[in-house]
Amino acid sequence: MPTTPPPPGKISYCTTCKNRLWQLRDTLPDNLRRVSEDGNSEIVLVNYNSDDELDTWVRQFQPHIDDGTLRYLHQRTEPHFHASKAKNLAHLAATGSHLINLDADNYIGDTGPTWRAQWEADPDLLIWGFSPNPDGRPDGSNGSYGRVGLPRARFDALGGYDERLLPMGCQDLDLMDRAKACGTRVIRVPQQAPFAIRNTNADKVRHTGSPLSWHDMWQQNLRRTEENLRSGRLTVNHDRKPVEVLLNFTQWVEI
Repeated sequence: MPTTPPPPGKISYCTTCKNRLWQLRDTLPDNLRRVSEDGNSEIVLVNYNSDDELDTWVRQFQPHIDDGTLRYLHQRTEPHFHASKAKNLAHLAATGSHLINLDADNYIGDTGPTWRAQWEADPDLLIWGFSPNPDGRPDGSNGSYGRVGLPRARFDALGGYDERLLPMGCQDLDLMDRAKACGTRVIRVPQQAPFAIRNTNADKVRHTGSPLSWHDMWQQNLRRTEENLRSGRLTVNHDRKPVEVLLNFTQWVEI
């Protein structure tokens, strides 16, 4: 999935969440407006077994589902959030030629035309949207670190995000490092604030079911990332099994 070639230049913003309705109330309406104005992009939203009434709230956006600017997937079996697994669901369900990870706390803002222009000049780029704070200070906790965009073909060749990582931390760095090791050129395109709603590290790991802190998971995942590079393991998830999800409230599919 998808089964047909993506339309040229179509961008898919891939969003995942578990119990993040409190953030999506702010970000999703504005992001859908940006996507609609663009005219050749979509948001793929994965509800990773939330219990915060997200299903009910999303139904108000049925017109966006109908016109293809929103694809809504509900994963109902895994009890705990796992960033790599959730992100892979969103990216694999996307229909665009270029995929952007857009965390639930992130705003697209005015980045669409800039990123599109970069890909028109070089379709094989990986674009990283890590942005400094308004005071110019780099801050890996400001919510923009995971804004990673790349061609669908490159994402597929890499096998996506490494699902053998622990539930949170370092999955974006791992994807970028493996892409660079395959020869993909990476550029950084910062965004003007506001670009995200800030989370604490406790917020990030709250629904993972792990007793480990975010920092501990990051450190362990970093070692796995380094081992991926040392061993030349640039494509991952060879044994990944399809996951059944409910698409757009109406159709059970395996992704």
